[in-house]
Amino acid sequence: MTDEKTLKIEQQLENGVLTCKLTGWLDPNTSPELIEKINLDGVNSLIFDMQNVEYVFSAGLRAFMQLQRAINAKGGTLKLINTADTIRSIFEYTGFESMLEPKS
Repeated sequence: MTDEKTLKIEQQLENGVLTCKLTGWLDPNTSPELIEKINLDGVNSLIFDMQNVEYVFSAGLRAFMQLQRAINAKGGTLKLINTADTIRSIFEYTGFESMLEPKS
């Protein structure tokens, strides 16, 4: 029996806004899948709903950085929403807080 962590990606594109609801883990095994499955054609705003993300490893941070560079090159934006405090602290500690929605 394996204890392999998975990542589920639900996407919805509406008026140039691609919202991706993520569930699971962003680790070295699942992060390439995130990069692979996100198509930025016709996208000017990329939103990741992080409510059901359990943990983000450094490979996940790299994936978000790559996607941010790609969307910024098109003049677009990337935002992470519904981020749990434990995951939010990872982004803040590593200097990626600009991706986070402001805390309410």
